[in-house]
Amino acid sequence: MKKDKRNIAITIILAAAWTCLILSGCAGKKESAAGEEGEIILDSINNPEDQTVPDTQTSTQTTPQVPVTAADETVQSDENQTTPDSDPPENTDSQATADSGSLYEQFLRNETTVLAADSILTDEYRNPILEKGRSYTFTELGQVISAYFLNPEYTDRTSYTSAQYAYVNSPDNTGAQILLIKFIGLNIYSRDDDSYAIVAIKEDNGQLYATAEYECWARSETLAYRNGILNDYGSSGAGDHYSGISAFLSDGTVTPIYATETLYGWWTSYINDAAYQEVFGQDTEPGEFIVSINTIGEEIYYQYDIGECTEELKILCETYIDRCQQEQGINWVSDEEIQHAVKARCDKLGIGYDTINQNPEITWNPLD
Repeated sequence: MKKDKRNIAITIILAAAWTCLILSGCAGKKESAAGEEGEIILDSINNPEDQTVPDTQTSTQTTPQVPVTAADETVQSDENQTTPDSDPPENTDSQATADSGSLYEQFLRNETTVLAADSILTDEYRNPILEKGRSYTFTELGQVISAYFLNPEYTDRTSYTSAQYAYVNSPDNTGAQILLIKFIGLNIYSRDDDSYAIVAIKEDNGQLYATAEYECWARSETLAYRNGILNDYGSSGAGDHYSGISAFLSDGTVTPIYATETLYGWWTSYINDAAYQEVFGQDTEPGEFIVSINTIGEEIYYQYDIGECTEELKILCETYIDRCQQEQGINWVSDEEIQHAVKARCDKLGIGYDTINQNPEITWNPLD
């Protein structure tokens, strides 16, 4: 009996040991499986602050239900910064080239000189202000301009009253920067008329060049715009007005795009005086008769307008128009032909046709 009980006890012990062995092996397999298939998931659940966010989330994640952490903001900020290996940002109109800007500023502080270029544009109706090939400091430039315009017979002043400067960019695809200096108070037309002269300066390979000069007064004005376009206005008398558009090129010189001289009434006799006298005589004044002379590049185009003339006067005007065509070979053209010629001129200069009709104002800064 005792022997049977002992055998039963041994059997129970062996069975328990075998069971523990099996259970131990199964537990080992479960831990191994969890380590292979769910380790990242378990870690992320237990320790969310240790979770590594994939790079793609920092740049593309925008859904509002997912909060952006401080670490994500740091990554986004770093991505927006320019690294030493990155390309520099593209220049805009407001970003002047540093080298040119500093050289321009040195000139304004009398620390360097400007050389009057051989190609400097001057007014064809007067002697040039600046001597080609000569260098000037800012102070010397102002002295030369004052001496040129201020006549001691009409004023006691020996110097301009104030000066200003501004920057423009050439309207071609280079967008070159050009400095304009305005000298105000020159009494060109009358005493204290606030007339002024402007000198354009362009930097080239470390040297400043004066490339253009022009003056503005009661009967002659040139308005410069930030895109390098210039609108010209003027008058040679009550019936002789002119207007036009010019542009600064990348070398700082000014070139005309088109110019229009508009003649009214008696002033139309400039076209063919002999024919005019025979058609209209001394007693008829064709006050509403208008003739426009358009210079576009090297070509000249003529137009006329008799829309406001009386029926009686229209007959005389048409006779005069025909004689100008027959005797002088004048070819009268339409507005469409003028527009086409202006567009061709813009294309040749590398300037957009729409640009010439844009007038962004420039900022004039005072010079002490």
